[in-house]
Order: sequence, then C-alpha cells, then structure tokens
Amino acid sequence: MIYILILLIIGFIVFSFRFAWWAKNISYEYPRVLMYHMISRHLPKNKSKFNRLRVKPNEFEKQLCWLKKNGFSSYTLSELVLLEKIPLKSVVITFDDGYKDNFTNALPLLQKYGFKATIFIVNNRFDGSWATDKDLNKKSDELNSEEMLSDDDIIQLLKSEIIEIGSHTLNHANLPSLNSDEKFHQINQSKLEFEAKFGINCTAFAYPFGFFDNDSVKCVEKSKFSCATTTVNSVFTPRYSKFEIPRIMISGRQGILSFILKIKKGRSR
Repeated sequence: MIYILILLIIGFIVFSFRFAWWAKNISYEYPRVLMYHMISRHLPKNKSKFNRLRVKPNEFEKQLCWLKKNGFSSYTLSELVLLEKIPLKSVVITFDDGYKDNFTNALPLLQKYGFKATIFIVNNRFDGSWATDKDLNKKSDELNSEEMLSDDDIIQLLKSEIIEIGSHTLNHANLPSLNSDEKFHQINQSKLEFEAKFGINCTAFAYPFGFFDNDSVKCVEKSKFSCATTTVNSVFTPRYSKFEIPRIMISGRQGILSFILKIKKGRSR
C-alpha cells in the first residue's frame, strides 16, 4: 500500500510540474498565438524528439473543437496586429516551415471549424539541407525527409481565403549568426520571392528557431513586414512589440488536457 501511495505522490508531483495547473490563469484579453509545425498521422518508430512537432490530426481536431465551443475568435497574425481593439478570446494559429500536411491534414480541419491560420514557409525547402537540429547544430536528415508544401499547394491554401502565407527566411537561417547584409538578404528576399510568385502581400514573419537579435528585428522592419513571431513562451501582452510576438508551443506529445491548460495559463508549461 505504501508503494502505491508513493507512486501516486510522485505522479502528482510530475503532473504538477509538467502542466503547472496551479499557475494563475492569464486574462483572455490577451490573444493566444499558437505555434504548430506538422499535423501528422505518421510518427517515426524511433521515438524521435521531433515528435513534439507532430500533432496528430485527431488531437488537432479536439483542440479546434474546444476553441470553437469556448468562443474563441480566429485571426491571421497580420489581421491581429491591425485590430484597434483586440476582442476577448482571440487566437492565432501558426505553422512553421511549410510541411505538406499543413495542406492535406490541417486545412480541412481549419475549414470545418472556421479557423484561420498563418503558415511561415521556408523558400528553399526542397534542397534537402534546409532543416537543422538546433541542439546538435547540424543537418537533420529526419526533418529534411519530410514532404513539404509545393507551390501548387500554396496556391490552393491561398484560394481557401483562410490561410496567410508568411516568411521564415530563404533557408531557415540562424539569423544572429549572420552579418547585417546576410540577415537582410535572408529576410527581405524571402518576402520578395513569395510576393512575386504568388501575387500576395507577405507581411508576417517568424524567426527560425526563435533566434533573433536587435539587428534581426531591424531587418524585419526595414523589409516592411507588419509583424513577427518568436518562440518566447507567453501571450501577446503590451510588453511585447509587434515584431517580437510570443507564442505558445503545442506539442504532439501532449493531449487535450495539456492544450486546455496552455490556453488558460497562457504559456507552454
């Protein structure tokens, strides 16, 4: 009996640390900007650390259903920053990199529940070396083998009228490691290419890996983006500029309870 009690106590401590259920809820006057990568049915058998980037479609649907039932309003990132007054329970769904399943799996569910999304796409996503493991600082064969959005996919996404295409640099560049000219080229040229190819006004940007410095922010502003996201774990309060918007990461390793707590607490843990 004592061992069962000890296990229960340990389980409660782990649960509390992981989900921070005890933390204060953050007011819904502050919008939640959510960060996704893939909506994927296929998980590598090696229990890859990148599985946190792979949210299963059925879990994504549960999340959208909960947001819908609880009265959340959906915006693209560029729409959000143009609002004079942000309504209560505003949410922005974002996807990084430009994976094929954003079209095949995410779009139908977004349409079903009436939600918009901003997808930050790497221009040179087909060269087989754009994706790197930031922990090991080397190319990730696993991520580079993922199927990416084609130009035709992007055209269909735009035709849906619920998807905004944003920039994620030409090569998923680690911006702070570059000099000013290289940073500006990665940021500005990415925008220009998307605008020329798809006939859009590309105004939203996401810093690859969430890595940025003051010079990176200046290059984003100089390139005439209207907003940019980071991976800072928080909600979008007045303390953050529209070029350093925080996001809440939604992990493929956690279920609907974790998602609900993240929305209420306004942070990833």
